[in-house]
Amino acid sequence: MSRALRALCLALLCLTLFACGGKSSAPQDQPAPPPQDQKSAPASATAEAQGFLGDETALLQPVPDHKPMMLWRSPDFVPQRYKAILLDPVTVWHLTEQADKTGVKPAELQALAAHFQDVLTKALTDIKFPLTDKPGPGVLRVSAAITEVRPSNPVRNTISSVLPIGILLSLGEKATIGRDVNVGSCAVALRFSDAGTDKTMGLFTDDRQGAKYSSENFSELGQAQKALDDWAAMIQKRILTLWGSKPVAQN
Repeated sequence: MSRALRALCLALLCLTLFACGGKSSAPQDQPAPPPQDQKSAPASATAEAQGFLGDETALLQPVPDHKPMMLWRSPDFVPQRYKAILLDPVTVWHLTEQADKTGVKPAELQALAAHFQDVLTKALTDIKFPLTDKPGPGVLRVSAAITEVRPSNPVRNTISSVLPIGILLSLGEKATIGRDVNVGSCAVALRFSDAGTDKTMGLFTDDRQGAKYSSENFSELGQAQKALDDWAAMIQKRILTLWGSKPVAQN
């Protein structure tokens, strides 16, 4: 095949791929959908996060420059009132359904939740923030769930990273659905509540996809694990900001 013919074929392929990301082919006279109820959950929050957080999902607001991260903090939240954290066991939201959907074994998803539990615990103990297993006044309860896991496809990601046709296919998928299906990702939802009154003090959701050219893609759950590590580090940093460099006075 001549060089010119090969170039023409690639150009046609690009047009075909990226045309999929264009506007819907619905008839022009189709009525516009009704405006979204202002009290409904934010579009950036996944259905799984909405399931875990319930109606409170509607409180979430986008974090500027960190899409699709969502956050809400109660105006009644005063960090210095809390002298210890009660960390609930991390759960995998709808474990069986996630396992069926992704092909990842339930035991592997549970191991991922255990990993998040470990890194969250370490993030707190490294800054000497007291942990407790008893609710009560002055205790902040942290409830976390892994709401969605999308495993990496190591073989397909390698092909789509080095072969020209694979790169084009990968770009087309990302333009159409907003993510590279060969690169793993993970989504979480967290609720922060007063362990004495059970009143919600804060909410957090995020959905993070790993980098395409990353060693974490060599394993199915490498990117998910890295995202969990990053969230634990972020929470540690946020605690230091809100409570100060010495978050809790040791009595």
